[in-house]
Parts: sequence; structure tokens; C-alpha cells
Amino acid sequence: MRQERIQVIDLASMVDELAALKAQIAPLQEREQMIKTALKETGLERIDGAEHTAVVILSEREVLDSKRLKADHPVLVQPYLSKTLVESIKLTARRTR
Repeated sequence: MRQERIQVIDLASMVDELAALKAQIAPLQEREQMIKTALKETGLERIDGAEHTAVVILSEREVLDSKRLKADHPVLVQPYLSKTLVESIKLTARRTR
């Protein structure tokens, strides 16, 4: 069933559309980060806009260095490891002649 659907769709155009979407999204993500950084650097906890309010929240996060733990104590870590298959898509630009 899945194969039949895929044959109907123009896969080449989907790949190119995905690349175009990612290209459009990238500048928006950069702008988002720039704005977030600027808001954080004000030192204010609350900033009111005309339609929205931004609240800067400070929190503490703990991170486990799993690479170091695996390197230092591989036997200890083994019972707690689980493996799953992950599908991802890597886009690369094709050379044009």
C-alpha cells in the first residue's frame, strides 16, 4: 500500500520542495534567535508588546555527560541502554552542469 502511494507522487519535486522550505525557514530561525538574545540581554523579566508579552525565565538544568559515563563505566551503563531505529533525511545540493 505504501509503495503504491509513493509511485503516484513526484518524489523529485518533493525533495526540491523540502530543500526550498528548509531554505526559507533558516533565516526565520536566525531572526528568532537574534530577537530572543536581544530580549534576554535587556535584563528585564517581563517585556510587553502591543499584542504579546514575553517573560524571561531563568532555570537550572542538569545534564548527564553520557559519553563520559560510557567511557568511564561501560559495564555499569550497559543495562540502561536501549536502541531504536531512527529515520532521518539528509539533503545535499546536487551539482548542476
